[in-house]
Amino acid sequence: MKCCSNCFNDDFLAKQIKNLSKQNGDCDYCRTENIEIINSIELSDYFQPLIDLYDVTDKGKSLVDLLKKDWILFSSLDIGLAKLLLEDILNTKFDDLYIPKANINFSNILNWQDFKNELKHDNRYFPKKAPGYEHLNGLLQYLILPSEIVPHYLYRARINEDGNPINIDYMGKPPAKISTAGRANPIGIPYLYTASNISTAIAEIRPHKGDGVTVAKFDILEPLKLADLRNPRQSISPFALDEDELNRIFLDLDYLCHLGEELSKPILPREAHLEYLSSQYLCELIKHCGFDGVVYKSSVGDGDNFAIFYDEKLKASEVECYQVNNVNFDFDII
Repeated sequence: MKCCSNCFNDDFLAKQIKNLSKQNGDCDYCRTENIEIINSIELSDYFQPLIDLYDVTDKGKSLVDLLKKDWILFSSLDIGLAKLLLEDILNTKFDDLYIPKANINFSNILNWQDFKNELKHDNRYFPKKAPGYEHLNGLLQYLILPSEIVPHYLYRARINEDGNPINIDYMGKPPAKISTAGRANPIGIPYLYTASNISTAIAEIRPHKGDGVTVAKFDILEPLKLADLRNPRQSISPFALDEDELNRIFLDLDYLCHLGEELSKPILPREAHLEYLSSQYLCELIKHCGFDGVVYKSSVGDGDNFAIFYDEKLKASEVECYQVNNVNFDFDII
């Protein structure tokens, strides 16, 4: 049977399928029409090392469920079709339940929580459970945001304090003397917090109905080396890694995902001074690894957030003033 790149949701594998394909046709799995297709079994050499990360067990999950969760594969296919495709690729039935291999340490979630607790309550500046420079730097090389998808412009919003637009000269990062702690920056070390679009920039400052807001448009003057923490599981293709890299990344994916989640999740102001400590510490380490900033999901807007360590690489080129006409709330009984 024939498969196509839309079956897998993996950019690296999509390129391999394009290189291997000798014809266009209709996909037998996802039903995409007139697309480059190949025999599914031609991908066996790519999938076997990935399957080798898992062992059969009496209590676990289906292999397709694990691949969907761990690597965001087969997102366009339901479980049945994904299982059929996987079995066709490797010419093997996968009716058993699976878990990560016994030699894979899957306690990274606990390690992240231990790291957070140590920073908050035990060892603020020299935590024993923090990742080392060499280790983190190696992981981050897989998460460099490609230059071709870095936006041409970024946006920063501020609430007008006196009803008048804020002068463009005051739309950059705050002075160090008055800089408060943020998701990425420790107190006294200001970063430039920007967003990929105007609506997200405004949403991130949590204005009230009727507030006037000034939004600055920033031109990017130099190439930015950014760590993309939005979705490490989707950014890293397991098929582009050798066996050693694959095992190493598999150990640390949870850790990288938790950092992205920490940067994105809403934090109550009264808890921010402690809850921000882990993301601040790791962002400082990321900066030490030679990065210009980090990209993470916005929890309140439809765009992405960019925390820029070195604001001299951007310049505010224009400002616009907006009035907030409505603010929406979504809530549940607890």
